[in-house]
Amino acid sequence: MVLEDAIHEAVFEELARVGYAAFTIEAVAARAKTGKASIYRRWHTKQDLVLDAFCSRFGGPDHILASLADDTLTTRDLLIRLGTGICQMSGEAGELVRAVACEVTRDPELAAAVESQVHHPKQVAMLAVLRRGVARGELRPDAADEMFGDLLPALLTYQVILMNRTVTEQTVTEFVDRVVMPLVSAP
Repeated sequence: MVLEDAIHEAVFEELARVGYAAFTIEAVAARAKTGKASIYRRWHTKQDLVLDAFCSRFGGPDHILASLADDTLTTRDLLIRLGTGICQMSGEAGELVRAVACEVTRDPELAAAVESQVHHPKQVAMLAVLRRGVARGELRPDAADEMFGDLLPALLTYQVILMNRTVTEQTVTEFVDRVVMPLVSAP
């Protein structure tokens, strides 16, 4: 686990330094003070390595799905939790997000992997939160829709990737309260 953590940290440092296109497993191995064989045994491609590092640092939306059973949490509470998880990708980690985001426009295989391993799980969680909100009467009936499901992640991703801003929990709360909830709340 210590070696894996060192390798993941080296991935982030290397991506911040050179971006995805110039990123090499050899440079990660040197930075992590390990051999290339140690890396290739676990990750066969740089894409596998980068996405594993990304998912290990930012995790998935599993905690949101687990929170759905907690009846004390409102839809607003869950949206803020989900958004806060997304905003972990800002600040220093934003370099990694930007490096990968820029490359997905040129690499269809990477784009498909990012979609399946990063975006799709977040979309599933977002739609589950919205469906729960509709079922509880907190949201209007058509709120459990992909368009609404993409709204909060799109707002936050725009801040991180295009605007290079650090997104805080306060920012997430403002987006939820001022943009998302007014659009989806039940009348």
